Amino acid sequence: MNSGVNIRHAKESDCRQLLLLMKKLAIFEGYIDDFTVTEEDLINYGFQENPSYTAIIAETSQQLVAYLVYYLIPFTYDLRATLFIKELWVNEQYRGKNIGSQLMQATIADAKKQQCGRIKWDVLADNNAAQKFYQQLGAYHDKRWQGYILKLS
Repeated sequence: MNSGVNIRHAKESDCRQLLLLMKKLAIFEGYIDDFTVTEEDLINYGFQENPSYTAIIAETSQQLVAYLVYYLIPFTYDLRATLFIKELWVNEQYRGKNIGSQLMQATIADAKKQQCGRIKWDVLADNNAAQKFYQQLGAYHDKRWQGYILKLS
């Protein structure tokens, strides 16, 4: 299905709109009160020398409608990087148009180009729609590991 969107890597000039989409995800996942990222942060962390993240965006008519942010864990047990998807968001009115799949395919292509050994990500336990989406792509729930968090402040 043609979604009528352009999938590409984000540019520094996308950061204002990217931040708006990130805030939508923060509202959806329930952490907007703790959200502190600014447009300047996105520029500093993603578009300076040695960026710490990569963003792939979906746009239509110069408006961003979806994004995926990932970063690389340099190496693991097999000396191959792990591409870790931090966030994937598609605006509600654009869901069901294959945009999430296109973002994932672009990410998979990046992972292969960088010779990663795997792609990993977290999904909210009650987000059944996302879990089904990922399973349709061939991903599986890793039942061997459980996530932990240690808050530092």
